[in-house]
Formats: sequence, C-alpha cells, structure tokens
Amino acid sequence: MPLNGSNQTNWFHKDYDFLKVKPEGMKDLTHNYSQVWQDIFALVVNDAKRDGTFLEIGGAQPFIGNNTWLLEEKYNWSGVSVELDQELCSMWEGQRPNTELICGDALEIPWDDLDLPSKMDYLSFDLEPPKVTLDVLKKFPLDRYQFNCITYEHDMYRDWGDVTGHRDIFSEHGYDLVGFQIHNGPCCMEDWYIHESIPNEIRNKLRSYSCQPYEVVLDQ
Repeated sequence: MPLNGSNQTNWFHKDYDFLKVKPEGMKDLTHNYSQVWQDIFALVVNDAKRDGTFLEIGGAQPFIGNNTWLLEEKYNWSGVSVELDQELCSMWEGQRPNTELICGDALEIPWDDLDLPSKMDYLSFDLEPPKVTLDVLKKFPLDRYQFNCITYEHDMYRDWGDVTGHRDIFSEHGYDLVGFQIHNGPCCMEDWYIHESIPNEIRNKLRSYSCQPYEVVLDQ
C-alpha cells in the first residue's frame, strides 16, 4: 500500500456547497493532495470527468503535494509525468499504475516523438527554478497539443526577472488566464488557464483576481 498522502488535504466535503460550478462527481470528495488546489481546479474545469488525461511536467513526489494523484486515485485519469530528480523518480516505482513516468530533463525531451493524445484535459507545469520552467514552455509544442486547463508555477516570489513571458505564449495559443498570481501564504507562485474551447460561462465564473486559490472555484 503506498504512502498515499492521507495527511495532505485542504479540501473538505463541505466545500462542495460553495463551488461556483458544481460537478456531480465531486459531491462525495473528502480530500485532495496538491499544494494550492491545482487538482481541484482541474476537476472543476473538466466536470469531474472519469478517465481523463494529463501531462505533468515536474511530478516531484507521486502522492503528497502532487497535482495529479487525486485525479488518478479517485477518477481513474491517466497520463505522463516528467521528473528530473533521480531520488524522487525512485519513489514512483510501482506506485502510480495509470501514470507513465519519464525520469529525465524536460528541456531535452523530444515532445513531438511522444505518443500523447493531441487533446488532453490538464497540463501541470511545476519545475525549478522559474527560468527553467519558462525555457521548457518555449520548447513545448503547444501548437500540437491542446489542454482544457493548465496550472503554471512561475514562482515570481523567488525571481522577479523575466518569468511572466508565459502569459503571452499561452494567450497566443488560445488560453484564458483565470487565476492570477495564485499564492501560498505570502508567495505569488502560479497562474491558471482555461482553453478558449471551454464555454465562456465556465471561464467567466471561475475568473478571479483575489490570488487566493480557493476563490477561483468557490463563492465565498
């Protein structure tokens, strides 16, 4: 039995009543794992669908703090996770049956050669340091792959240099910025996007300027 991060949760059953968009499949959800509700955001945008697909660039640990484990554990999603750290990679062995782990440098991955669906439900970008994240994004073929939603960790609180270039890139590829400067306490760390193919009604309901992750998805 894996160490499934049962102590990693900031989602509670009562939160469902306050969702701006209420997927039926989230009614009985009692926990989550990601750091600032990235997994909850992905579920809400995708109507808590089962058998969804993801690409996770920067997987870190397979359970605690991971952005895709809840999707796999509770909703049978599948996908690919990329992680550079060999020690972290060893933690994935035999633990995530629906996830193909690529243990390597995201800057060197031949993305066009991977057997990925052209349309996926969720893209998670979570690399270190911020400049590397942006460098990987610049090499990633967004013209080939489309995602319903994206969470992008820019960690602006760590590097106030040119780490916001991602906004122009995503905008040029049809992604609407709905979560601005999502933060964990005092730290501005992420932007969240929804593809223009998702109905305006959903994108506008989830748009938030508060920087609080829960206020993107909750009416509070």
